[in-house]
Amino acid sequence: MHADELIFKIRSRSARVAVVGLGYVGLPTAAVFADAGFRVTGADVKREVVEAVNAGRSPISEPGLEELVRRCRERGTLRAVCSAREACEDADAVIVVVQTPLDERGEPELEPLRSALRGAGESLRRGALVVVESTLPPGGMREVVVPELEACTGMRAGEDFLLAYSPERAIPTRTLEEIRTNPRLVGGVDDASSEAAAELYSCITSGGVYREHVDVVEMVKLVENTFRDVNIALANEIAVFCEALGVDVGRVIELANRHPRVNIHTPGAGVGGHCLPKDPMFLIGRARKQGLRLEVIEAARRRNESMPLHVLRKVERALEGRREPKVAVLGVAYKGNTDDTRHSPAEKVIKGLLRRGVRVCSHDPFAKQDFGGRFTNSMEEAVRGADVVVIMTDHDAYRRMSASELKRHLKRDAVIVDARRVLDRGEVERQGLRYLGLGC
Repeated sequence: MHADELIFKIRSRSARVAVVGLGYVGLPTAAVFADAGFRVTGADVKREVVEAVNAGRSPISEPGLEELVRRCRERGTLRAVCSAREACEDADAVIVVVQTPLDERGEPELEPLRSALRGAGESLRRGALVVVESTLPPGGMREVVVPELEACTGMRAGEDFLLAYSPERAIPTRTLEEIRTNPRLVGGVDDASSEAAAELYSCITSGGVYREHVDVVEMVKLVENTFRDVNIALANEIAVFCEALGVDVGRVIELANRHPRVNIHTPGAGVGGHCLPKDPMFLIGRARKQGLRLEVIEAARRRNESMPLHVLRKVERALEGRREPKVAVLGVAYKGNTDDTRHSPAEKVIKGLLRRGVRVCSHDPFAKQDFGGRFTNSMEEAVRGADVVVIMTDHDAYRRMSASELKRHLKRDAVIVDARRVLDRGEVERQGLRYLGLGC
């Protein structure tokens, strides 16, 4: 199939789309394309994910996603299978969006991506378009994706099939909105690949599509998340310093951000999720291979990685002199109003307390897994009889908590360690509870 023919099929919505990987980005992507009128087949190795999608349910807690999946299933525009090969058999466009985590050495673990590419390549049609959305290290398309696909297909990228990179740029709790409105970056291995990929994404985003050299696109994705990681590290460093000075960091940042050229992020218990702890490491690792040190980025990573231990020390100080204490940890997800626990700062705090023999009961209104101790979806059960409550996630449910209601279930001299600054300090202290906020 010639590129012009593929573009015609995309514009007429007659192109069939396959999405390999139905995770936190893959499933929303598949559903958005299906809602735009494409017939979409998603593939995932987890049978429970496939069964949920085919039943019109979302296995992911993401606002609006379950309704969208159900609507697309009712229209017959979305289905799921367990085999990438099956999903790609009749696909005109294949989107690969699987995790690319770090291994134990801090190096990119690209085997899940390689496996997904091989699965797609087994049935890839001549003339089809492949787009990789998974985050790649610098040079990843040239050094990993192209050789893997060419080896398993026996075809040449840019000649026998089209190939492009368009990294996802969505955030949990706003994924559908951001897929539909954020600008897309597209970098093809040749002009025809870039043109076809740009045409595909223009069907689902109102934010515009920008075509650029693939090496530039790889760097842009990593730099975006590294900027956020460094900014958060600055906020966290200021917070730790303000604690030592007895100054409220919240007020400092609020007033500093009124300057038109200042935008300091919010300090917190640490940086979690799949992207921010990882993407800067892709840059750091590649720089070291080039004989360079990215000293600012490395320092930011160390600061953000240290924050859960900083919170743990605050909890330990609050527990001094208490016998057989109980700690209630509110929030095991890394981010508010999501069920995503990947790299959650709560893990280090919970496991650190358990190693010290502390009774831990954790709570989360969204998450389905925990990090040890006792876990419950009942907040009352979690906080009942607690000596210390540590708030690790900024769920809306915690922002709505009443200090007076909370007090009813706690030990009389309980301490609140608010690592996300979601409670009003004055209200907590008026209830006779001790408040230890981050950065104050």
